[in-house]
Amino acid sequence: MDDLDPNANNDLDPGKSPGPNPSREDIVVANFGIDGTGDLPPGERVDDLPEAFAIATTDFSIAKAKAFLEACLNSNPRVTYGLGKKISPGQQPGSGGFLQVDCSGFVRQTIRLATNLGGTFPDGSVVQHEWVRKKGYAPDSVASGAASDNNIRIAFLSPSSTSSGIGHVVLLYRGMSFESHGGVGPDSRPWTGAGWQAKTKVYVFGRAV
Repeated sequence: MDDLDPNANNDLDPGKSPGPNPSREDIVVANFGIDGTGDLPPGERVDDLPEAFAIATTDFSIAKAKAFLEACLNSNPRVTYGLGKKISPGQQPGSGGFLQVDCSGFVRQTIRLATNLGGTFPDGSVVQHEWVRKKGYAPDSVASGAASDNNIRIAFLSPSSTSSGIGHVVLLYRGMSFESHGGVGPDSRPWTGAGWQAKTKVYVFGRAV
């Protein structure tokens, strides 16, 4: 599925697309969400969340996640990558304004569809990372993303680790990603732990059901 991007497994900046430099506004939306705080429910801010000490786990329907990815891949037109592009409730891939999506928008929608977290999971890769950390999801190694177990993992690339200042987030299952990345859009590609992947922070997000 990487035929649109010949360097898909070797890039160091997965949130950047070929072409003109992105606007500062789109970078902020990709990293922090439309409202700058992750578009959380009213009254809830990641900065206000207490530090969790219990290890969190989330039941995750891998079948629903795969179905959503396939819908994005096979829509007409195919959903592509768009920095700062998000998915509104009820939108279907390839129609109704859902023609592009960035990494955090794609991961957020996948989690909405595959778990019972609903609207409590925020937007923006930086805010999502802080939410996962504060909710008590267990840190894991980069190499664990290639494990053939039943865990769903989530990996975050900090904006400070890229030349563009654009962060990245992916879901991982049995050595393959669920993500939307620059130059392609929604995609699944091998987790090798090389290139930009080596710079990520990985957490155990839940168990496939």
